[in-house]
Amino acid sequence: MKFTIDRKYFYNQLSIVSRAISSFSPLPALSGICINVQDDHIVLTGSDSNISIRTYIYKGEENQLQIASTGSIVLESRYLLEIIHKIESTIVELEVMDFELVRITSTNGKFNLNGMEASQYPNIDFDQPSNMIELSKDTLSQIVSQTAFACSENDQRPVLSGVNFAAKDGYLYCSGTDSYRLARKTITLNENANFNITIPSKSLQEVVRSLSEDIDKVQLYIDSKKAQFVFGKTIFQTRLLDGTFPSVEKIIPTSSVASMVVDAHELASVIDRTNFIRNDKVHLVKLECSPEIVRIKTNSTEIGSSDEVLTDCMYKGDNLTLTCNGSYILDAIRALSGSKVDLEFSGDMRPIRILNPEDDSIVIVVVPVRSYD
Repeated sequence: MKFTIDRKYFYNQLSIVSRAISSFSPLPALSGICINVQDDHIVLTGSDSNISIRTYIYKGEENQLQIASTGSIVLESRYLLEIIHKIESTIVELEVMDFELVRITSTNGKFNLNGMEASQYPNIDFDQPSNMIELSKDTLSQIVSQTAFACSENDQRPVLSGVNFAAKDGYLYCSGTDSYRLARKTITLNENANFNITIPSKSLQEVVRSLSEDIDKVQLYIDSKKAQFVFGKTIFQTRLLDGTFPSVEKIIPTSSVASMVVDAHELASVIDRTNFIRNDKVHLVKLECSPEIVRIKTNSTEIGSSDEVLTDCMYKGDNLTLTCNGSYILDAIRALSGSKVDLEFSGDMRPIRILNPEDDSIVIVVVPVRSYD
């Protein structure tokens, strides 16, 4: 195995596949990147057994790839990335010298890096599932940023640590919840797809981080066990989460007793100023709402209290007093990305719908908590 390639281009491709590699790999070989050099292209593979990424490098002007001989090797990802990143050379050469020893040569010097035979790398099934939908890069990024934040971070109910993708009747419904809050994004599809899967939120975040500026469309292939995101010359594959995702329709309130439209920046600023006032490490805020005035209060016997009035706010409906997790409200405001926020109240201790008045594709639900006083 011997080839030369543009150093910066090679480093970028190595960085993509390294996103799948964990420092706690179940197999020694999975801590490395498998490099498979063929006659006219190179295949790079990284995996932690849950996420697997494969990218193809074909000869082109941008990468200046020249292949002298074929072969394959597995190299420790962190060492390979550090060497390629720090070499001060436009072109680098990689050559297998003696079975498991690779020489990396630059303009000014060389490195010898021990590897392992590619036969020790597990055989990963990259067969493409038959069900497919296509999403723009921007749409996929919005789905992840507007739903993944609401997913659970503990392992008690693994299915809640992912975003549910449910396609039916020409729509794609993407939902994340930790049972205390919910975020749902609705997308209109060009395909008539029908599936219901849950993808780990961490996998989705890594997919978005892997999308380069020149990527416009992403194909999502699905079966009962895995999801593949295909973009450019890269395949990003992730396992699906087992378990039944909660029925979202039963969680989202369908009626309200009061509503409030408020300036998003003002609401976020008022809540953020009280972030240090916490009860048992939870940022609780009390909303006292009436058509005449809306107040936001916080109180902690150990730290202190606050009391602010919202000025750019219009409230209609019954008088209400309820307590919420302020951090959840802040996350919702950031996800909605609007100048105004619409809060629809379904009653005391009942879920609150949080909306962007200018974008009906996203709805966030937050469940109030019992008051601290």
